Amino acid sequence: MKHIVVLGGGFAGINLVNGLIKEFGHSIGKDVKITLVDKNSFHFRKVLLFKMIIEDANLKVPLTRYCTNGVEYLKGEVTSFHHSKKTIMLKMENEQNNTLQYDYLVVALGSVVQEVSSKLGGITLSSIKAALDIRQKLQSLILQAKAEENKEVRKGLLCVAIVGGGITGIETAAELTAWFKKEVQESGLHSNEVEVILFDSKEHLLRGVPVKVSEKLVKELNRLGITIRAKMKVKQFEDGQILCADGTTYKAGECIWTPGVKVNPFIQTLQFPLTKEHQILVTDTYSIQGYPDIFAIGDCARIIDRKTNQVDGMTCKEAIPQAARLSKILKNEVYGNSHTITHKAFPIKLYCISLGPDNGFVWAQKWGLDFTISGKMGARIREKTWDQASLLV
Repeated sequence: MKHIVVLGGGFAGINLVNGLIKEFGHSIGKDVKITLVDKNSFHFRKVLLFKMIIEDANLKVPLTRYCTNGVEYLKGEVTSFHHSKKTIMLKMENEQNNTLQYDYLVVALGSVVQEVSSKLGGITLSSIKAALDIRQKLQSLILQAKAEENKEVRKGLLCVAIVGGGITGIETAAELTAWFKKEVQESGLHSNEVEVILFDSKEHLLRGVPVKVSEKLVKELNRLGITIRAKMKVKQFEDGQILCADGTTYKAGECIWTPGVKVNPFIQTLQFPLTKEHQILVTDTYSIQGYPDIFAIGDCARIIDRKTNQVDGMTCKEAIPQAARLSKILKNEVYGNSHTITHKAFPIKLYCISLGPDNGFVWAQKWGLDFTISGKMGARIREKTWDQASLLV
């Protein structure tokens, strides 16, 4: 019986397990053994982290939910590999070491949120604790503003700066604006005193999106009460002021950094071939270059469509089809079948963005044409993509 070990219960890992269950069905436990390994007991829906600023959302889904039909789950942290012996060393929950043998290993260790140095001031939205700290800080600002009679000082207290114009920054700005205005109004102050500024160092919001689509998104954000400052690099938040690289300053009560994600640093401790961004170099069948029995998918892997040279982004949108394709490849590997399955880039360019309660923005490009959907329909599509990525529908 062949043993497939999947490292990582993120979007790529859980979707691969789901794909393997579909491919092998009743053969699991007979022809093949499948084991999912993760240091946590849950799948963390990190794309929804911004929701924790405004509500006590449950972002943890037990990994046992995905390990059905005989799939084994092990709570442990990988400490080392022994490629020639096809083994990995795990530090288990009880601090004991455990050796796990595999026939096929899949590295799906994903990415982590980049941290901005605390010396730069403000809070990086990097964890549940950081999100709760932001909520507490904003509620404290409302109390300070309520006691402040000077209108200009009060305005500064009720101004929130968000630095980073990626999807996380945009969704954080939109959700936070709606919630903060409501909280301010309930405190007895005027909601129109709230100001949320989204700073982005790039020319326009969202990389790879046509300018006209980006401008449409900006109009939607402006309508919500969000000010966009493009081509503006923030250097620091200090003494209630945002300091920009060009010398411009803005008063603000708090600064929230949303710098995006980077490859899981653990990847650098392995002996795999890496890009300069520390992603693992893989073939078009997802095997790691030089390691035919070890595969990598998701954010930790550099995956290219060889026909178009298109590089997959670090999003669950790309990880899901990678996982589905790899599950078929592994089935062929286990049974010794020849196959021609290779990676293909996601067939359309697509962004789904939440713009707060009952509001969303969807852009898709196909055959050179741009399609956008906003409002409640956009919100429903965004909600569905979140749930599909975590296999909750």
